[in-house]
Amino acid sequence: MKKRFFAITAIIICVLMLTISMSALADFGGFSGDSDYGGDWGGSSDSDWGSSGSSSGGGFWIFDGGSDSDYRDGNLSSGDVIIVIIIVAVILFYIWRKNKGQQQQQTPVVTTVQRTDDELLSSIDEYTKIDEGFNAARLQTKLGNLYVQMQNCWTARDITSLRPYLTDELYSQTERQLDSYVKGGQTPHVDNIAVLGVNLRGFYQMECMDHIIVELSSRITTYTTDDATGAVVKGSRDREKFMTYEWDLCRTSGITTAGEDEFKTVNCPNCGAPLSINKSAKCPYCESVITLDEHDWLLFSIKGLSQRTQ
Repeated sequence: MKKRFFAITAIIICVLMLTISMSALADFGGFSGDSDYGGDWGGSSDSDWGSSGSSSGGGFWIFDGGSDSDYRDGNLSSGDVIIVIIIVAVILFYIWRKNKGQQQQQTPVVTTVQRTDDELLSSIDEYTKIDEGFNAARLQTKLGNLYVQMQNCWTARDITSLRPYLTDELYSQTERQLDSYVKGGQTPHVDNIAVLGVNLRGFYQMECMDHIIVELSSRITTYTTDDATGAVVKGSRDREKFMTYEWDLCRTSGITTAGEDEFKTVNCPNCGAPLSINKSAKCPYCESVITLDEHDWLLFSIKGLSQRTQ
């Protein structure tokens, strides 16, 4: 009886730990979590969401009773198995009811998508043959600023200002994720944001669209607080995470880069960081948003390639 009790308790703990660990995602799009992944320091699972659904990197948790476990040699009877199944089913149903809607957006599915193969890309230097005005350095600066803006909007739980820079599908997915935080009475936080590198790896063309693959690395701290108490419920205010993402930018083929004087630099009202904003993104009179794929690059999808926690 004692062995059966410990076995059932262990299984319940496993289920609860898995459920808790999978929901700790805090940066824009939910790519940072409790478990490091990718690169040389984590698991083999990467993450990918945008054009084909949402997913996020993570890992897995294994319960190991150890050599001193009281039930290492015991086998559950059929009756014990039924009891375990019933208990686990009840726990899962309770958790599902409690987090309905919220967990769908905050617990993406782990996939095995890898970074885009270099063989599929043409050198970014060759893009100037298609667009003589293309300026790689200027685009890198713009994307670094956009990353900071994205994280600040995520913390504010308002991504309205990002509408001109995301595809319809990516914007809708992100909006649903943020709505799940609001309904759950929680706020995600991304602090101490530093863009460490923006690498334009290459480009490809598909279905009358030009695409540029970008690898962006950053350092951030992420955590989630309870709106009612202000207490940290996930993540840490102090532990730094080094993130690597892959962005897929898209633009209608045939569009060329606007001149330098067609862009303006403003300071973010939240953090004061300089942000490059295209004048055509928003009408200054009626405030209507203009889709930038007909004028400039849009963020088509995001992959979380790796996470390393300091």
